[in-house]
Amino acid sequence: MTALLATAPAWVGTMCTVLALLFMLCMPAFVLWLTKKVKFLGFIGAIALCYLLGIIISVLPIPYDRGLTETVSSVFVAIAIPLILFTFDITGVRYLAKKTVISFSLVIASALVVSVASFFIARAAGLPDSNVLAGMTTGLYTGGTPNMVAIGKALLGEQSTTVIASAQISDFFVGGIYFLLILTVIKPIYKKFLGEGTAPSVVKESEASELTPIQEAAESHAGDAAEEYNYKSIPRDRKSVLKLVGVILLAIGCLGVGAGLEILINGSLDGSLYIILAVSILGIAFSFIKPIRRVKGPYQIGQYLILIFSLGLSMSIDISELAREILPTLCFFACSQISVILVHLLLCKLCRIDAGTALITSTAGIYGPPFIAPVANAYGDRDLIAPGIICGTLGLAIGTLLGWGVGALLALF
Repeated sequence: MTALLATAPAWVGTMCTVLALLFMLCMPAFVLWLTKKVKFLGFIGAIALCYLLGIIISVLPIPYDRGLTETVSSVFVAIAIPLILFTFDITGVRYLAKKTVISFSLVIASALVVSVASFFIARAAGLPDSNVLAGMTTGLYTGGTPNMVAIGKALLGEQSTTVIASAQISDFFVGGIYFLLILTVIKPIYKKFLGEGTAPSVVKESEASELTPIQEAAESHAGDAAEEYNYKSIPRDRKSVLKLVGVILLAIGCLGVGAGLEILINGSLDGSLYIILAVSILGIAFSFIKPIRRVKGPYQIGQYLILIFSLGLSMSIDISELAREILPTLCFFACSQISVILVHLLLCKLCRIDAGTALITSTAGIYGPPFIAPVANAYGDRDLIAPGIICGTLGLAIGTLLGWGVGALLALF
């Protein structure tokens, strides 16, 4: 079969490439439909299913241009990052209660300490790209998966395909198991170890002139965060659609600025560092403009582009190379996540942080905003949702830059 395809006319490869690109664009929609219809698939998650499908396609003898699918997926993720960041109101952080701020600061500190320690251990063990994995770990456990993807692209550029894919698959297994534990057995452990405090997660109304900023930061994004792919919430009227198109064009413009910097500094588009830094910084900057932040739909579209990226990236991998890297990467992320959780738990004990605040801020760092609502519901305190979403928002905003800084700094050792 492979020999037959090798002698096929050139138009066959072109057609297969076109079909592969169409598959990348459309298949995530079918995957989302499946996750809503089949409970087990919903638990696995759309990103994991897209990776699995992409890996299956990658092992088939289909003569599509894998370099092109990787390039297209890289473009989509660079557009997705500012679209996601546009929707967040980071200013709501100032309305968090003191213990919530301290607890999330301890999450960031735990991620930094564990990432650096993991780097030196992994380097001593001969694990390649250990500084990149440390940077990705920092971003992942500060705000979630988009950070990890962006850091991998920034630090490795076009060589990031296998590293990101193995990191994503590893995070699916490790993160999935721990999330299941959070929803089932973690609550009594946290309560027994830390105790149930009475400190509010946000400042009381008497301590602030109004709570509108925190309501905007949480409630305006709560529906999106609770359901990442809730496309029914996007308005369909002409004015709203035009605003959404404008914001998408703005995200593309952010990509254009990053591409311009990449060419200006490096002389080519072979790398991704300045592209990722530009779209991250500009995404945060434009989120401070209220009319942009209030447009409905950019978050969901950004998440869909992440799915396209996940599918396209896994369609581009060399399966034999992935098989070589997956086990050590899995061990790296498993040890790192367990360590981050334990270090944060111990620090919370020392700082007298209550169980609910500790658990929701830990969730915000490890998983990001979309997982806050189910964890708060499982804990039995919906008042934790607003501060959890705001902490996750902050982590998503700063995690990429923080992780890139860690990875770049460790590369000097």
